[in-house]
Amino acid sequence: MKQHFTKLVIGLLIMIGSTCSTAQSKLSPGAQFLEYYNAHDIKKLDVLLSDDFVMKHRHINSSVNKKEFLGLRMNYCAAFNAGYSTVAVIVEGNPEIITVKEYSDELKLLHINPSAWIFLIESKAGKITSILMDTTRGADAYFQEAFRKETAFRSWVEQKYGSDTLTVLDHNVDVFHDLMVEYALNPGNAEATQSEEVIVVRNDTPDGKTDYRMPCTHFGKLSLKQRLARYPFNKAKSVMLISFTDNSILYPDYKLNKDRILALDNAEDTKTLTAADIDELSDLLFNVGYDTDELFKTQIPECPELKNAIVFLDDKGKPFDYIGIYFGCNAAEYDINKIEFPVDCDDKYDMLGHFFSERGIPVIGL
Repeated sequence: MKQHFTKLVIGLLIMIGSTCSTAQSKLSPGAQFLEYYNAHDIKKLDVLLSDDFVMKHRHINSSVNKKEFLGLRMNYCAAFNAGYSTVAVIVEGNPEIITVKEYSDELKLLHINPSAWIFLIESKAGKITSILMDTTRGADAYFQEAFRKETAFRSWVEQKYGSDTLTVLDHNVDVFHDLMVEYALNPGNAEATQSEEVIVVRNDTPDGKTDYRMPCTHFGKLSLKQRLARYPFNKAKSVMLISFTDNSILYPDYKLNKDRILALDNAEDTKTLTAADIDELSDLLFNVGYDTDELFKTQIPECPELKNAIVFLDDKGKPFDYIGIYFGCNAAEYDINKIEFPVDCDDKYDMLGHFFSERGIPVIGL
């Protein structure tokens, strides 16, 4: 009887283990990523992420590879109990598009309202190859609040412990956490972070207020030859500006459904660019941007019906790629795996809008 009972228990345990394993295998790569990330399980993340994994931060135009992600990123997450709660699964399959909400001890300690993010997760053979992290509506307020309150914290560290300790913060996450806890435990500091008086004022701001603009700078040094050697100009026999109407596109299409734009039958106005036009356009795209590390990104509103695009055609006159330019919501749509631009600056869409308009292509607002 005892042997029979023992076998029964073992059988039940095996069934439970098998059920858990099956349930785990049914999770999408994106769901597995969030589960392991929130648990700070580096070993499981190491298995889940492909060797060439990259996480791209679209709002600051930067990326980290697998080693960097599992190192510095996860050290911070573990120390500050950081993670993401799922808000909604927007698109299932591959790629997955998931809206998440951030949480961490840092946000709690500094009394920062958490931000939501959009994750576009691509996978191959069950392994995640890339994650694109982008902002959601209201991110501008989050960036401004986070910048203001972390600036106040860092000022406190420098005043109390000196500049050497301030430098340590970015290299020793445990010191970072301990000092932030100490800072938060002082009620006076909590009150200070709510005050405008602790904002660090930039010297080039005459009215005494923090400047959150992202002014355009022609800082790039790429020659015409270098610009034309970059994709997609290097494959294009000709370049065309178009306008088209599509009220179904409210935001940039992260799945890059090229048929929608590359089907030129839908174009309402077109203009094939001259060599001089291409020189000016490529200079504007590759050499003009926001040349600083202090980054703020205003989230886009829904895009108007009238839209524009730069379409690239091969030697047979067939469109092969595009850059969607959605004026009225300041949004660009392109394959960031192939095309690398500087960080957007405030007036760049106005510049592009005038470029289109001067060549007879209507745009919103002009």
